[in-house]
Amino acid sequence: MRVVFSSLSLWPGFVGVVRRGLWDQLALALLFGVFAQATLFVNFFWRDYLGGYLRASTGVVFLIAWIFLGAVANGRLKRYEKSLLYDADGELFLEAQTRYLRGEWFEAECALKSVLKKNPQDAEALLLLATLCRHTRRFSEARQTLAALEKLEAADYWRYEIGLEKEAIRTDLRALREERLAERKQAEEETQNVESEVPETPELPSEARTVEPPTLKTPDENVPPSAPSLDTEVVPNVGTGRPILRFSLTPNDVKSDAA
Repeated sequence: MRVVFSSLSLWPGFVGVVRRGLWDQLALALLFGVFAQATLFVNFFWRDYLGGYLRASTGVVFLIAWIFLGAVANGRLKRYEKSLLYDADGELFLEAQTRYLRGEWFEAECALKSVLKKNPQDAEALLLLATLCRHTRRFSEARQTLAALEKLEAADYWRYEIGLEKEAIRTDLRALREERLAERKQAEEETQNVESEVPETPELPSEARTVEPPTLKTPDENVPPSAPSLDTEVVPNVGTGRPILRFSLTPNDVKSDAA
């Protein structure tokens, strides 16, 4: 069985089809089959119509095509298998997946970037990084990561998942726009409610009288202070008969003089 498999591995694209199921390897295998059939047909069925030089030329062309298609198939298969080897045991990518499932976005992103630093063509790590960027609402970075993933040869294997991720990005973008629109409408309604609740200042009537403050009267300096009141009494003079004026102070004046 090993001998059969080893002999069939000389067929360009056969190993990639059997081991990985890649469409590009199948295309290379079919192209090599077309060259082989054409060479056999020319050398066995058209042998009488072609000279020895032409038959030898077809053999040389078939040999060159065999070597070229084999090199292309082996190179593409090795690059694809290299993209699947994120690290030696897969522990770093497994850690990134665990962090992602726990919702630890920063730690998961650091682990994925470490994986991509070792192998920038890791398709699975790029797909997970795009999903992480979508969950953290970095939609532009998610689209850039998917664009980088689509440039890889291994992108054909993840074509279905890439399409699902693009659709999820479009759905989340629509939901984000609707959410922001609802928040804007709510803010406008709250502003209108606040403006309607502010009381209006009443307008004063046009014929409102102004109240002037009372003016204090200052004492007039030219007016002399009032003299103390004197009570006069006319007393007849016994000796001469002339009236005598007797002055008497009021009780208030007496108290002031005593003070």
